[in-house]
Amino acid sequence: MAGKQTTAPPTAGARSILDAATALFASDGFDAVSIATIAQKAGVCKANIFHHFPSKDDLYLAVMKEASAAHADYAEELYRMPGSSVDKVRRLIDFEIRNQLDHRQRTRLMMREIADGNHARVRKIARNVFQRNFTAVVSIFEQGRERGEFHASVEPATAAMLLSGATSFYFNCHEVLRELREASEMDTPETYARRIAELVLASVVSKAVARKTRVKTGK
Repeated sequence: MAGKQTTAPPTAGARSILDAATALFASDGFDAVSIATIAQKAGVCKANIFHHFPSKDDLYLAVMKEASAAHADYAEELYRMPGSSVDKVRRLIDFEIRNQLDHRQRTRLMMREIADGNHARVRKIARNVFQRNFTAVVSIFEQGRERGEFHASVEPATAAMLLSGATSFYFNCHEVLRELREASEMDTPETYARRIAELVLASVVSKAVARKTRVKTGK
């Protein structure tokens, strides 16, 4: 897996522009948002936006990179850390759910482009950003398989998709879970993360590791 990517934090001026652009792109989409609208929401002039971002595409790319950076940074850091892959998957699921809820506009933007991105230029930008995010998660499952913690037959990309689908479902549906009789006990992020981790891990953990875990926990 590639090394950690680092970028300098945005200046105060760029920060206000990024926040405004994130909200507008998330609600209206790339094509419907103009630089003038972003400038108005950010409380700056159009020239100020172009001082920080040469074009609308460059601004969108910066927004998309920032939208996915925290998750990718965390997953890449987990990959490099010592410790079991089982624990890393648990921590990743918990982080992903909390991060989505803490940064709702960024999450909505990411999901919007996954579902509705129909502009070729936007799709290319989004694909490059999503690639790093997905690779980071796949690498953790690959690591677990190489260590023998996960079944040799586990397909890391499929496992990463399963994890992503479960966390995205919670983000989109958590408000109504408490109203569903069968899911009422999973209406908190902590409980949902724990239950999903148990389900994902039950499908990938090797029998030897599962036996050790049962002996250690007395289950």
